[in-house]
Amino acid sequence: MPTQIRPLPSPPNLPMPMTPETHPGIYGKKVLLRPLTQADLPILRRFVNDPEVMRTSNVYWPVDDLRQENWFQSVSKAHDAVWFGIEATESGALAGTCCLVGIDWVSRLAELRIRIGDRQAWGQGLGTEATRLLLQYSFADLNLERIWLRVYASNQRAVHLYEKVGFQHEGRLRRAAYIHGVAEDVLLMGLLREEWHTAV
Repeated sequence: MPTQIRPLPSPPNLPMPMTPETHPGIYGKKVLLRPLTQADLPILRRFVNDPEVMRTSNVYWPVDDLRQENWFQSVSKAHDAVWFGIEATESGALAGTCCLVGIDWVSRLAELRIRIGDRQAWGQGLGTEATRLLLQYSFADLNLERIWLRVYASNQRAVHLYEKVGFQHEGRLRRAAYIHGVAEDVLLMGLLREEWHTAV
């Protein structure tokens, strides 16, 4: 009799897809992490079409309504990713996004990504708190064991943020990306569950 391979079920504590009804949000002092909605798309499109916001991205092209809608439908149905809008609690405005992508439910790991798209919100600590909240969610709610990320070596502000919340340097990919025609090194950083509990 041939071996039957069954897909792994989604974790019971992760509603799919994430909606305001199934996931009320994660509250901090400065930010609220909440599911993205259709109403957020014009704001997100403005963020990703801002060259200053996207200057640390090596893959960039203008985003139109159709591309944005296709992206939203894709991430809304994904079982290996969790996306949050970062809402500034003081103003109630959407300031950016953060996510866990490539979630491996067997090895219990995921890649973290974050972007503060509202330039007026830069330097206010929103990214730091959002990262901490997402890490707490990763380890406490999703029961993940390891979170990792990629960051350009020249983006020292981001590197400092990740070091501050406990990420360790794990490797350096030399000239692994081109930013505006300049070869950039990419740093690999990681954080384990026990390191997070020690840090907090």
